[in-house]
Formats: sequence, C-alpha cells, structure tokens
Amino acid sequence: MKPTTAAVVFLYVIICVSGLSTTDKTKQNDDIADIKNRLGHLEQMIGQLVTGNSSSDVLKFSVSTSRNEHVSFSAYKNHIQSLLNKRHIIKFEQTILNLGNHYHPEDGIFIAPVSGVYLFHWTMINHGDHAHTNILVGGKVMSTTTTSVVSNYNSGSALVIVHVQKGQHVWIQTCCGTGHEVFGNTLGLDSYFQSTFSGTLLFPVS
Repeated sequence: MKPTTAAVVFLYVIICVSGLSTTDKTKQNDDIADIKNRLGHLEQMIGQLVTGNSSSDVLKFSVSTSRNEHVSFSAYKNHIQSLLNKRHIIKFEQTILNLGNHYHPEDGIFIAPVSGVYLFHWTMINHGDHAHTNILVGGKVMSTTTTSVVSNYNSGSALVIVHVQKGQHVWIQTCCGTGHEVFGNTLGLDSYFQSTFSGTLLFPVS
C-alpha cells in the first residue's frame, strides 16, 4: 500500500475511533453503529485498493478465497459386493487421500465442511449385469451413470461439478433395479479392478 494511502486509512480510523469519546450511553450506541458502518466502507476501500478491483463485493470475495480450507478425498472399495438393491449407499472403505477427514469411509458419505463449488468423480466396475448408480447431494440426485461392457468387465464413470451447502451429505447409491454388483480390490492386487469415489473443493462460496 502506498504511504499516502496508508496515511489516509490511518486518519480515517482515528476519526472513527474519536466518536467513542462521549459518555452518553444512547449516543455511544449510535456512535458504535456508525463506526461499524464506516469500518465496513473502510474495509471495502482497502480491498479495492489492494486488489485493484472496483467491485463492491471485493472484500467479500477476497475473504472467501483466502480461506485456508483444503478439502479433497479419494476413496476406493476394497472388496466385492453383490446383490445390492435399489438405493443402497455404496461404501468406499479405503482412502488414498482424505484432507480434513470429511469423507467417512464407514458409511460412504462425504459431509461438506464449507459451502462451495465441489467436483466429484466416481467409477463403478463389475462383471456381468449392468450397475446403475446416482450421486446425491443433500438427498437430491445430481447425476447418474451406468456401466457398459468393456471386454469381460463393465465400467462406468461420471463427473459432476455442483454447489454444496455447508453440512450437506454427498454419497453414491445404486438405482434402477436390483442385484447390482460392485467390484473392489486391495491396492497392489490385479485379480480385480477397483470402484472409486473422489471429490475436491474447487472454491468456497458463501
């Protein structure tokens, strides 16, 4: 920040604080409200000066994007499950990455720690019949995928970018019929393929 700008900001703060000199309670409350309002304008002005952005939302934007919240996970199934009925939540029991521990392998559910735009990707692999799966955010279906035959195995993947509110649950479940099969495998073994579920916070949105 330039020296002249810093001087203006300092003078502005002094003017705001000087409003607290009165001993009248009612007047003090009015002055405090006025100072809060002035400080709000001051924060916006500083944000505009620092970023060069004249938008009235610049401070809100800078606060949102400066959060040091890293949210990413990558999970996989470690065993095969068969004869799954409709609306069965698929548990991806093992994690390769789980920053913040917001994905819960014990029940297959991710819980958003902050409101924001998230990217999710999942791959289902099985053998034999097709497997139809949905991704749900807060109980609402956001996308669907169906496995298709690749050699002797079936595979299906999907990617979705969605706005998720803080505290909402995200999970993968079967749909459209019964008898679904989902492959899983321990890392390092090549006897079967793995079904996976991954997600990451792209940026927070208030």
